[in-house]
Parts: sequence; structure tokens; C-alpha cells
Amino acid sequence: MFHLFERLFAHDPLDTAGQMWWDSLAYDWHCYNRSRENGGEDRRMQDVMFETLSKLLGLSSAIAQAAALHGLGHLRHPDTGTLIAGYLANNPAIDSSMREYVLMAARFEVL
Repeated sequence: MFHLFERLFAHDPLDTAGQMWWDSLAYDWHCYNRSRENGGEDRRMQDVMFETLSKLLGLSSAIAQAAALHGLGHLRHPDTGTLIAGYLANNPAIDSSMREYVLMAARFEVL
């Protein structure tokens, strides 16, 4: 997934495909169809997706960063707040609308 974003979506979001990519994968945690507390596959998949989204957030592409934030906003990983706090600390010059979106992702309130 990382390389798909790094090589394709970071340069061409294909309309909303890059932004909405994570909905089909992470939305089960958002809706509580999957839960970290279940352990096993639910926990492993959540951790792998979180690791990938963390890497995407580190790319210089604003497209990839926005897609990562969208995914993080649905995944409900327990380390999301810490990751997003670091992102904000490293990107103090982001505009106010992007900052609000980042904070929405941290609160798991993205649509």
C-alpha cells in the first residue's frame, strides 16, 4: 500500500480514489465491526494499517498526507493522537482548514 501511494496517488489522486482508499479498509474499526480488543487479526491488521498510514503521513506529498489523515480518522488506532501531535509539531505552518481536518482525524471525526 505504501508504494502504491508513494508512486501513484502522491502524484495523481485519481479524483478521490487516493483520499477514499482507506475507507474500504479501515472503516470497520470506525463502525466497531472490528475491534482491537478482539486481538488476533483485528489487532494485527489495525497495527499494519497504522504503520502504513504513519509512513504516508511522512511523505512530502500533501495528497498522500491528506489520504493518511483520512485513514487515521477511521482506523481508531490508540496511537493516533500521539502521531498526529507529532505531525502538527513538525508542520506548524499548515493552513487553518487543514489544521482543523488534522484535529478531526485525531478525534476520529472524519467523514
